[in-house]
Amino acid sequence: MSAPGALERLKREVVARTGHHYYVDKDKLLYERSRERMLARGLTSFDAYVSLLEQGDSEEWRRLEDAVTIGETYFFRYPDHFSALRESVLPRLIAARQNVKSLRIWSIGCSNGAEPYSIAIVLRELLGVEVDNWRIALIGGDISEKVLSAARAGRYGAWALRTMPADDRARYFDRDDQSWVLKREYRSMARFERQNILRLLSPTPPLEWSGFDLILCRNVLIYFSPQQAVEIVEALGRCLAPDGALFLGHAEATLTFSTHVHAATSTALPTEFAQVAAPPVIAPRNYFPPSVPPLPLALAPMQKSSNDAVVATDGVDRIQQLADAGAYEDAERLCAECLRQQPTSAQLHYYDAILHQVSDDPVSAEAALRRAIYLDRAFVVAHHRLGMLMLALGRQAEARRSLQTVLRLAEALDQQSNLPEGRGVSVGELGDAARLQLAALGAVA
Repeated sequence: MSAPGALERLKREVVARTGHHYYVDKDKLLYERSRERMLARGLTSFDAYVSLLEQGDSEEWRRLEDAVTIGETYFFRYPDHFSALRESVLPRLIAARQNVKSLRIWSIGCSNGAEPYSIAIVLRELLGVEVDNWRIALIGGDISEKVLSAARAGRYGAWALRTMPADDRARYFDRDDQSWVLKREYRSMARFERQNILRLLSPTPPLEWSGFDLILCRNVLIYFSPQQAVEIVEALGRCLAPDGALFLGHAEATLTFSTHVHAATSTALPTEFAQVAAPPVIAPRNYFPPSVPPLPLALAPMQKSSNDAVVATDGVDRIQQLADAGAYEDAERLCAECLRQQPTSAQLHYYDAILHQVSDDPVSAEAALRRAIYLDRAFVVAHHRLGMLMLALGRQAEARRSLQTVLRLAEALDQQSNLPEGRGVSVGELGDAARLQLAALGAVA
């Protein structure tokens, strides 16, 4: 590896330019991704590559930003969100704007375009023949030019369509050899821009980032520091129309923002979604947390112990690396192998549950969470995840029990300490979130 000084200088600049606080403790991953660019430039010294960047090579900075930005996604990701969009949120917005026939929608961190194009499909279904009479600004933004080019092309492999029934694939896409190309009528509804949402925190954010009826910022804030994430959410609230809706991703959940929102049931939501999400509201606008958080993103190369067995921590790091790259089947296989070697690892059973949730297999996810809790009765984050899963399945009594267990365990711990597997969430923050969720369920915390 390079001299520590060069990597530290590069890390500071990457975090400052992109806001990707995610890389603060990911030296190996940042080095590996930067080294790929170093070799692409024909350089043999990492220090020389960092010096090149420090000289202000804007094109190389853009390529490095592409390399360090993770952009795997797929169509109609998180069914609970799209059920709410299709059944409640978008119909409400359409009805409210029937006179002006105008909608402004912003997909932040749009990656390969699957999210804004999914919205385009839903809008065409809802508006029918009237769609051409509407002025729809559907904007996808991302910091990576590479993924924006892919989004504009609208060409996808089967993995990006993995949750879509065959009939829907044929309805929305044209087959081209091994690829699926989104039909023109959907592609024409979205436009894509290079954006860095750190500009939201500047004294003069772009004027065009305002008046949105719907903003989706899902699984973007995980890359930022907790303070920046909170500030960005507050700034996004200012970007919304008075009755606009903000959707955050599963990885953000309500933990970081538990002190910035208050619990309330939105009358705009269908009953079944209100039961799943128990949504808080950033008054007067709607904020929609998800029902179940997915895999946290923390990458590191897998290592072997002296007896050549994969230790639990290194196995989890490798599992996360595979999942972050979209190789969920490989991640599941590795997790199964790690569990064969270490069947009593509560941590591995916890991540096995997360992978089952990503695969929309709640039965197996529940079983894995219960195994994790059996092996570690004080696994606070596992109890909380089980409670959220029970909410998603409509089993409110069991959800209450799990959340009350979270509170009981949390009260015995240092409120300022960070929780294992909590991604920087403190004991106090998780306790606050559990209280809000219990209040939304009508339970006494």
